Amino acid sequence: MSHSSTDPEEPGDSPPQPLKDEIARSRPQRRGRINPATFEVRLRRWALLLLVAVPAVWFLVQRLT
Repeated sequence: MSHSSTDPEEPGDSPPQPLKDEIARSRPQRRGRINPATFEVRLRRWALLLLVAVPAVWFLVQRLT
């Protein structure tokens, strides 16, 4: 009876792969489509940037004129 072990020191195991490679392999390849989670994060970052930048620019314009 043989079983697959997860012991990293067991001979015959392949060398460990970098985490980035593991993550890339685990993700489905979807070209041309936007990941909704990534889109939401980008949208939130832009909203936060604009929320801070617009009043800051307005304040500077008022001070300089």
